[in-house]
Amino acid sequence: MSLNFNKGGSRYGRTTKRKKTNMILNILIGVVFIFIVVLASSLFFGKNDPATDRENQLATGEQELSETEENEAEQESEEGAAPKEEEETDADSEAEESEEKDADKEKEEESNEADDSETEVSENSDDPNVIKTMTNPGWGPVGTTQSEPHTSVYEEGHVDWDEKLKAVEAATRLNSGDYTLYFLGNGGSEHSSVASIKNKSTGENFKVYLEWVTNKGWKPTKVEQVKSL
Repeated sequence: MSLNFNKGGSRYGRTTKRKKTNMILNILIGVVFIFIVVLASSLFFGKNDPATDRENQLATGEQELSETEENEAEQESEEGAAPKEEEETDADSEAEESEEKDADKEKEEESNEADDSETEVSENSDDPNVIKTMTNPGWGPVGTTQSEPHTSVYEEGHVDWDEKLKAVEAATRLNSGDYTLYFLGNGGSEHSSVASIKNKSTGENFKVYLEWVTNKGWKPTKVEQVKSL
């Protein structure tokens, strides 16, 4: 009996080759499968990538921080502007008040100048004690809170007393602290009075004559500068 080794060997070779081919195909299929799995995983999990999420969170945080800083800057700017506006308003008010005071002062000076221009001065007097006599048609009643019929009162602190002194100060342009009152009394009738005063700063002596105007108060009529009171 003869044995055919060639035939048997050929079948073995084919079988071995087929196994190798199948193994290569299986490997390739496995590689392709793994590639598909990796690709699918990348596409699916890429949406929830921690690194990407962290970057997004950082970007969002930076944006919120930037917006917060901008809001704080705007608020500080507004708060800083408000005091500035208040300072400007205060400065404007002070300027207006200063202008009003200056205007009032100018009016007062103009009024005083007008009074001076209207004041008539006479140095001719039969009384040797009188240096000069001053009258002014611009002198008027100083006003009153008293009712009629009026009664002249010579009592310090009484409203009628205070209104008499107000008329004296209007005629001499002296304030209450600028002169010393030596006498305030009847001027010869119920509705006339006379005051004797000394100017503290100049030492000049004056007699101021007053008369009562119905419902309008005491009015200066004449001022005499005298040598002695």
